Amino acid sequence: MRDRGLGMDRNITRRDFVNGVSVAVGGAMALPARLRAAGVSQAHGPEKAADYYPPARTGMRGSHPGSFEAAHAARDGVTWDDAEDTGETYDLIVVGAGLSGLAAAYFFRKATSPDARVLILENHDDFGGHARRNEFEHDGQVLLVTGGTSYMVAPDRYPLPAREMLEDIGVELDHPTNNVHRGMFRELGLEPAVFFGKESFGKDVLVNGSVRRPTAEFLAKTPLTEPIRRDLLRLWNDRRDYLPGLSREEKIERLQRISYRDYLLDVVQVHPDVLPLVGGVWCLGADTSSAWFALYRGLPGFQGLGFEVPPESPAHPDHDTTDVYFPAGNSDIARMIVRSLIPAALPAGSMASVELRRTDYSKLDEPRSPVRLRLNSAAVRAQHVGDPPQVLSSDSRETEITYVRGGKAYRVRGKGCVLACYHTMIPHLCPELPSEQKEALSLAARAVNMSTNVLVRDWRALEELGVSSVSCPGSFYSAIRPRAPITLGTYDPPRTPADPIVVSLGAGGGVLSWEPMVRGLRRGEPIPPGTPVREQMRAVRQALLETSFEDFERRIRDQMARVLSPAGFDPARDIEAITVNRWPHGYALATNTLFDPESPPGEEPWKVASQPFGRITIANTDASGIDLTQTAFDEAHRAVGELVQMRHGWFPRI
Repeated sequence: MRDRGLGMDRNITRRDFVNGVSVAVGGAMALPARLRAAGVSQAHGPEKAADYYPPARTGMRGSHPGSFEAAHAARDGVTWDDAEDTGETYDLIVVGAGLSGLAAAYFFRKATSPDARVLILENHDDFGGHARRNEFEHDGQVLLVTGGTSYMVAPDRYPLPAREMLEDIGVELDHPTNNVHRGMFRELGLEPAVFFGKESFGKDVLVNGSVRRPTAEFLAKTPLTEPIRRDLLRLWNDRRDYLPGLSREEKIERLQRISYRDYLLDVVQVHPDVLPLVGGVWCLGADTSSAWFALYRGLPGFQGLGFEVPPESPAHPDHDTTDVYFPAGNSDIARMIVRSLIPAALPAGSMASVELRRTDYSKLDEPRSPVRLRLNSAAVRAQHVGDPPQVLSSDSRETEITYVRGGKAYRVRGKGCVLACYHTMIPHLCPELPSEQKEALSLAARAVNMSTNVLVRDWRALEELGVSSVSCPGSFYSAIRPRAPITLGTYDPPRTPADPIVVSLGAGGGVLSWEPMVRGLRRGEPIPPGTPVREQMRAVRQALLETSFEDFERRIRDQMARVLSPAGFDPARDIEAITVNRWPHGYALATNTLFDPESPPGEEPWKVASQPFGRITIANTDASGIDLTQTAFDEAHRAVGELVQMRHGWFPRI
């Protein structure tokens, strides 16, 4: 009965029962059947179907079923010795159609020839990587949101190659119609609120206000005890120096070597129950982030230490003044790069004029096109062919890439290859790499990320409650936030409470922690505080992949009902579509001072990892240790530059 009341019986989306099973692949014999169930053959691609349009798909997206099984099999030692040779040869093969891989194809053609033949292989059913487009439709009206990467950080400060690329492909950074209407909720008198769920606080209570810089008046309405209220106020408002007697340099050293959790408990000495209200740091838990990183991100407890929040910090008042947001996030950039590579995929015209035009996926892998983008194709092997390494020359050396598509393996050759994929996968793709490089590649750590978008038929309940967004400390999802409308060209989403809106449910990052979701995904099994970040992310990643869409949907409906039903919200009636964008390998992480040893300048793991290996070069944000759209472009430009140098007689070691 509870499920029926939540609307679990409504057929709003394809529920993903397959994904609830274990992701482990037991052996080579089991793999083809599973992959065939998720795709089709090379000769008959799903992309040619008239209704093939991934951005409009709901249910489990991001790392969807069929996108990761082949990679996991390669990791586990499965080989494809019987791969079929397609007979294709390209000037460049790019593994990965995220922003870095797409940019690599662009930079290569610009540096060589517009007629250069390029093949881009992508394991997902859509391009863009984490720059993913989610489209919803309500009564014929399209609503656009991002399913991953949301915005560009200060693109006016990008290096010249990236800025020139954006201009060349038609990305308009200052189009007059491109606006984020953040003031919409404020103009209606709505304000943030906090939901204290019964799982963590004994009863469900919604209080208008915020746990960030809370007031005594707000705290008096909460179910928090007096010691917790007192410590929260002190944490946010007290300007005492909690590290007296230390120089600036000594303070930095201390903050880099202590976790934010230990800093709050042992140095600031707050009540332990304050921690869930402060939460984690970006995508890290308070126990896996240094106190120094927490200071950089603008979290409390450091006001009296004498440090100013640096201008590049997200907490700085001027941080986002030069950031650029598009309606579907950075997927709008990915579309424009694809159009520059494959003009038939998207109509000509300004970025604003094509915002509501659909990409024609049937044009992405056409034999007559110089650039081909092959979706649903997971690379499982990258190697050199031809002369032995000691006689490497520009005329006699090729790379051979094996990929799995529709449960069958294929081989294709290229004069060069850019691996623009997750770095820890590369040692499995290319086991001939030097051991030092493989070790450095395996050190790449990625924070788990998830973006859940829910289409609701109206937001009158939010208006009645007087809330613009809801933080949910201790709940499965850490926040419920209606998307602020972003306009561009003729795309102008509705803005009244009677209209539909996309609501995003947050998980991890920001003010709140992954821990409630971790407990939920791992069925109540906590991760001990202080567990190294890679082990924690591995545990969350496994749980994320093993959790079915049905489970996520039930939790979404339950949490939204408990928060909004006092104002008449009915999840069975009001929820029209759900898209869960899960990214088990989300944001690249730089060196973590709590767990990683220091490296001499120039010997950082990501620099060792991204060295060229013959005609195979390595891109992606992992190569910089900084997960930004800018670094995706920067590393693509570097990797292509290394290949182009080879054409002029310079060869890296192999």
